[in-house]
Amino acid sequence: MTIRKILFVVPRSLNPKQMYREYPLGVGFIGTVLQEHGYEVTIFDQNVEGPDDTLLWDRVSSFQPDVVGFSIITPNYPVARLQIAEFKRRYPDTIIIAGGIHVNLFPNDVLSDGADVVVLGEGEYTVSRLLKALEDGNPLANIQGVAFVENGSIRMNPKDPRPLSIDDLPIIDRNLYRLELYTHHSMVASRGCPYDCAFCCNYTGTVLVKGVAVSEHERVIREMAVLEREFGAKEIFFADDIFFLKKKSIITFCEEYTESSLSVSWIGQLRADTMDSAVADAMASANCRRIYFGIESGSDDILSRASKRTTVEKMLSGVQYASNAGIRVKTGWIYGLPGSLAEQRKSIDLMLRMRPHEISIHQLIPFPGTAYYSRPQDFGIRIKNPKDFESFCYGGIGDNVTFEYLSQSEMIALFEETESILEREGYVSSDVATSDDEYVFSSPLHKKSMTVFKNK
Repeated sequence: MTIRKILFVVPRSLNPKQMYREYPLGVGFIGTVLQEHGYEVTIFDQNVEGPDDTLLWDRVSSFQPDVVGFSIITPNYPVARLQIAEFKRRYPDTIIIAGGIHVNLFPNDVLSDGADVVVLGEGEYTVSRLLKALEDGNPLANIQGVAFVENGSIRMNPKDPRPLSIDDLPIIDRNLYRLELYTHHSMVASRGCPYDCAFCCNYTGTVLVKGVAVSEHERVIREMAVLEREFGAKEIFFADDIFFLKKKSIITFCEEYTESSLSVSWIGQLRADTMDSAVADAMASANCRRIYFGIESGSDDILSRASKRTTVEKMLSGVQYASNAGIRVKTGWIYGLPGSLAEQRKSIDLMLRMRPHEISIHQLIPFPGTAYYSRPQDFGIRIKNPKDFESFCYGGIGDNVTFEYLSQSEMIALFEETESILEREGYVSSDVATSDDEYVFSSPLHKKSMTVFKNK
């Protein structure tokens, strides 16, 4: 068979609130690799294109793909499964492949939904080999990192054992995206995370075969230059779980940035206990304008149970170093991590001590891929229906997940108490905040997320 056109579909997420408009880097990497192999590629990101599926079918009709690849995470899986079923009804001869974290966790389910092949592990290594085998009519049994139905049974081929090297991948062709629909540019300097926080579905161990992948500083600077000079980027968001992982690497990158001719500002995400005065000053000098720390809780006992591997005082110092260096600080918090109501309330005290510029609070979601999902009873968590994936989204309060140590009424009262105290201390709710407000907070009681990015 002839395969020339590949459509990647990113179904809309079911998060109750509009999240940040970030273009999907995963399919961007794979799409760019496929372009280098001579394929014609387009991406339909429903999170920015619009929720009406008619827009998807219009794109399919005009592009007429030979293969459709779905990028699936848990919050968009309920939408993806319906779209896959409709694809098979409308275009039964079109090959459907699927990849992403949710696919790696539930490959059997996705194959049962109608996908012809699912990709396990890093798609950049696998998809081009898969398409070549499909074109040549060769058996998929020889392709590492795929699962498919063979003679009525599901066959799982082991993942490609090679560790991923970001530096071996091409810089993503941003022309694959409808850039006018996004508020900012994104990139990564690393993939994966060496930590094992109990509440996080870690990319390492779920998709990566092992370890983490960190790019060379020169490659990162070069990609930033492409975004600034060819695409007019004013601000770049680094989607890494932990930016460059180590203090020494962060400082080296910042030194190389300041020696370059770049002027684009950037946003990083890292652990607060990574931050000291040297790192903070280096980042500020290198045009870092905003930083995101996952604080999670103000209770050392809760942090210890969640395997956060840090302390309140270390995170407090990290936030203060960043703020003192002139970097705007956003913090993330989780109510509902295993612990008493009194322990949960310690987060309010820490928020006031830290006084970060932005506070984003969520209810604990025991995402698939975490121990909280696979063994909820061990932690006092109840999940009525583990396959009710519509409930596994940040942004709201549902009843599929409940906690033995914290009732829903106590949870709501805790959010209300937090809101009252923060507003008294000068914080503005995300429902009414503007980009000019210095101190902003958001919780599941609010309808809107924080407006972090301005239009490009």
